[in-house]
Amino acid sequence: MTNYLRTTAKLIGGALPLLAGLLDAAPAEAQSSSQELPAVVVEQSSSRPTARTRPLRSRQSAQAASRRRQAERAPSNADTSAAGASTETATGPVRGYVATRSGTGTKTDTPLRETPQSISVVTADRVTDQGATTVQEALRYVPGVFADAYGADSRGDYPRIRGQDPNIYLDGTRMVNTNNFNEWRPEPYTLERIEVLRGPSSVLYGDTSTAGLLNLISKRPQAESANEIGVQYGSFNRKQVQLDSTGKLTKDGEWLYRFIGVYRDSNTQTDYVKDDRVLLAPSLTWRPTNATSWTVLGTYQKDTTGSSTAFLPHEGTLFAGPNGFIPVRRFAGEPGFDKYQTETGAISSLFEHSFSDGLKLRQNLRYAHVEGIYRSTWPDLNFVDPSDPNYPFLDSSRRTVARSVWSRETVKDSLTSDSNAELKLHTGPVAHKVLLGTDYREVRERAQSGFATDSTPFDLYAPVYSGVTAPAMSPEPDLRQSQLGLYAQDQLRLGPWLAVLGLRHDYVTSDTQGSPVENYQATTGRAALMYELPFGVTPYVTYAQSFNPVFGSGVCAAGACAPQRGEMVELGFKYNPTPGNAINGAIFDTTERNRLANDPDNPMFSIQTGKVRIRGAELEVLARITPELDLIGAYTYLDARVESGDNAGKHVETVPDHQASLWAKYRLSLLGLPGVTLGGGVRYVGQSWDGTDTLRTPDYTLFDAMVRYDNGPWRLQVNASNLFDKRHLTTCLARGDCFLGIGRTVLGSVTYKF
Repeated sequence: MTNYLRTTAKLIGGALPLLAGLLDAAPAEAQSSSQELPAVVVEQSSSRPTARTRPLRSRQSAQAASRRRQAERAPSNADTSAAGASTETATGPVRGYVATRSGTGTKTDTPLRETPQSISVVTADRVTDQGATTVQEALRYVPGVFADAYGADSRGDYPRIRGQDPNIYLDGTRMVNTNNFNEWRPEPYTLERIEVLRGPSSVLYGDTSTAGLLNLISKRPQAESANEIGVQYGSFNRKQVQLDSTGKLTKDGEWLYRFIGVYRDSNTQTDYVKDDRVLLAPSLTWRPTNATSWTVLGTYQKDTTGSSTAFLPHEGTLFAGPNGFIPVRRFAGEPGFDKYQTETGAISSLFEHSFSDGLKLRQNLRYAHVEGIYRSTWPDLNFVDPSDPNYPFLDSSRRTVARSVWSRETVKDSLTSDSNAELKLHTGPVAHKVLLGTDYREVRERAQSGFATDSTPFDLYAPVYSGVTAPAMSPEPDLRQSQLGLYAQDQLRLGPWLAVLGLRHDYVTSDTQGSPVENYQATTGRAALMYELPFGVTPYVTYAQSFNPVFGSGVCAAGACAPQRGEMVELGFKYNPTPGNAINGAIFDTTERNRLANDPDNPMFSIQTGKVRIRGAELEVLARITPELDLIGAYTYLDARVESGDNAGKHVETVPDHQASLWAKYRLSLLGLPGVTLGGGVRYVGQSWDGTDTLRTPDYTLFDAMVRYDNGPWRLQVNASNLFDKRHLTTCLARGDCFLGIGRTVLGSVTYKF
């Protein structure tokens, strides 16, 4: 292990001087954006009591500040000054690609260079530039992330981070029950930023895997009026209309509003599978004083689609059989029966109050109600005996398969809350930022399901859809699961030395109707040390633990899943040579027990393996080379193997050994075309294994492109992903199926700001 760490460190260290040389010539300006929504400024009449609060700005000073902000944002492609960039907050808008602050790694508003763990922030500008239509698409240029691990899945976002499944949070509290179906799928247009925290994070969030988590930050009401309406049209007859409006409800800015709406009517790459969405997201902020903020966000979302994942066999996907390759668009389900519909209603409360510069209270709360229908028909690759020479087909011509039929309806209610107090103090020369908190999560689920087998031969190369018989539905036992966590953290500083120490204890209860109540407890921690070198480099070392109880029913084939446990050692650095530029690197060693893996007998369920060890290295570059040229570069190396249990010594499934990507955006202002911007990217995904080291999924390289024209309030943009329409597989599993990657996708959009 020592030689491994030393060799990888030399590789990263050798690349650092070259990258630094490029960035030293970069201007001090931060990234640009077509629009900025500034921080809230509250105006208040003199008649309102202001005891125990800081003085509020006068109307004149607020108006002057507003004029300055208007001047800063007037040119659609103007750069932000270093002073302007200093107004960034952990949850607010970011102009361009480079965020400087985050609250995900520490639950406090902390500079990224002072956070001793790998974090990447995907800003709203970056999502727009790259034309991402899902959260997982927005992660394609992030190190450590295999964004499209299971292809273009219409059912949800299933990226993998450092070879494992991350947990998904919204505004700091859990949003998605990983490994469950019919979950609330986030809409990228409603997000201000997508933050990727890599590595165990249980000390602050409780149930997270060693992969880490995605923390999605909602767009929130802003004081400065901004409105836009956009339309999209693209591949697979995608038609979408979207609206975003924000501003003051009252002249003094005490009340702010935001409303986001999305309507989509679309098909997908897979025949007979829709991708329709209706979304309404109103929000309201109350700022009675500069010390108090309360935001309430509502969401109604209805997604109607099917399963674009066809679970096609190795023959015809990974390699051609006597009948050639199965078309990428092939639908192996049953039109009129297959359906995947998820309807979500949610309300969130985000409260914050500062008693003084040294004490701050936060309380975040969300209730969500999700109803789901999942009906699916797929090739039953286990219907034929593996010793049969026709396996996995029914006939000697190797064309037909039997199919399984599955139906499940769920009703889920979840409550999540997080309350903490942040205290700043000094003990002699040591500065402390102490965080004490508690969080709670409860999930209740009612479901009914049914399963059947349709033995009528189904031709994968010339399908005839003759109908299937819906399985009889039976109620599943009601499920109630809860988790209570108590946590404490101290961020310490002594001159150039920084340390983060954290400790947490969790209480988990799982109550399945008709079964004994299961109780778990776990203590997790994190210890990290950083040192600020005088030339902008901050190296760090971190040790962290994870505890991840598996929430939701219908996950493990054997019944209730055992909690997953893990730990990590990470050695990394953060380098900010100039404002608006960042280089981050890390090498790490993680282990995880009770890891979830695909059930070889049923694709609807998972099994748990023994112990998995994943070692790797990451490098991320965010750079403004010139005022016209922005770059995003990422590289990942992973060595993931099963240490004990089934398939010990084998590679972990669906983990590419190497990944690399580069995205560039160039403004043509020097060529006399100030409104035109070109973008392009290349993504390389290395080979991966099936979980038994029997089959290897080949590597592939994909290209993306963007062209945009800005003219006053209008923005016209065209994006293309997988520009050359390369047929590729994202993963093949030992259970017998492969996942096809998405082909060329073109998306055109027109946006009007007013």
